[in-house]
Amino acid sequence: MILPQIVASPSSLRPRGTKVMLPHGGLPEIFPPYLSDLIAKTGGPDGPIGRQFVARPELEKQYYHVGMKDPLMEDEHEVAPGLVYKYQSNINGVKKFIYQGRALWTITRHCAAYCRFCTRGREVGITAGQVGNSRAALSHTPHLLMDQIDETLAFIEKEPGLNEIVLSGGDPLTVNPKILHYVLEKLGGLQRIGKLRIVRIGTRVPIHNPLMIREDHYEAIANLRNPRMMIHINHPLELTAQTLRVLERLRRNCGGIVMSQTVLLAGVNDSVETLYTLFSTLAAEGIVPYYVFQNDAVYWAKHFTVPLPKAIKMWQKLRPMLSGVAATARFVIDVARGYGKIPLPEGDAWRVDYSKGFKDFHGNHFFLDYADK
Repeated sequence: MILPQIVASPSSLRPRGTKVMLPHGGLPEIFPPYLSDLIAKTGGPDGPIGRQFVARPELEKQYYHVGMKDPLMEDEHEVAPGLVYKYQSNINGVKKFIYQGRALWTITRHCAAYCRFCTRGREVGITAGQVGNSRAALSHTPHLLMDQIDETLAFIEKEPGLNEIVLSGGDPLTVNPKILHYVLEKLGGLQRIGKLRIVRIGTRVPIHNPLMIREDHYEAIANLRNPRMMIHINHPLELTAQTLRVLERLRRNCGGIVMSQTVLLAGVNDSVETLYTLFSTLAAEGIVPYYVFQNDAVYWAKHFTVPLPKAIKMWQKLRPMLSGVAATARFVIDVARGYGKIPLPEGDAWRVDYSKGFKDFHGNHFFLDYADK
């Protein structure tokens, strides 16, 4: 189910911009002509692509006063501008052996388009000149400034237990190419001296608008050793000819290890058939299926939530159908107010009493929400 090339047409939708932002600001309805035309060709606003990007203000604001904005506790774990160091090493504690830490570095709050379920909608898409209500750096600036970038790079270099960076945002591939080149050249330099081992880049630009990717992007990414390109892909209809060409060039021109991340979304991809087609197609195209997320517990995305009983049954049916090279995807819950991406049992191979809940990676106990059957 791979689409031909997308060419903008008069039937393309016109985004409504800031008129439909979230009540606290953030997530305007913005998408480029490429994506607008893809939405139009795949069922319009109610199709599997349209549902991801066309705002539904009444649904998005209904839990505004009672829902969460930062369930993954990113703001409180920010240790340098944009750097969320939640999963720290044990280098300074009692230890039988050393394990290293990994940090998320968000450098911009802008994207080429805004997913209506974005986990960082508390700040992503807030327009220039406006500020959010947290202490996080990107709540106060659309992009990190050069002195902030240098401050964070200095922290990364000096922090003894940190050896992996996940570059994100917003979308890091939307920043000024000179800034992107500077950041990736510096991170690549830290790899070359042995300070960093792994650098991942989380992006959806190849899906939002593959026409944005220029030679400058490939040259910047090529500064990294074995860059992990974490591409957010939710539906097989997103794999157009233009998108697949970009993903192929990331592999061949940059030495990139291209991996997919998928969010399970009601009305978008909550069927065994859709996920089977997605993962099988990704594997055939040389892309590694990685995580499938239960969508995060942010207030604006609750209408996208697939009830866990249904999600688990789907996963149990899907896993035995997949080839081993497509079954690398793991269905996980990124626990609200907890630590770790907790995998769900797969294939119905074991008897599991889900009523007893689970523990996160710090030993905190959680119960699955089975209220919606």
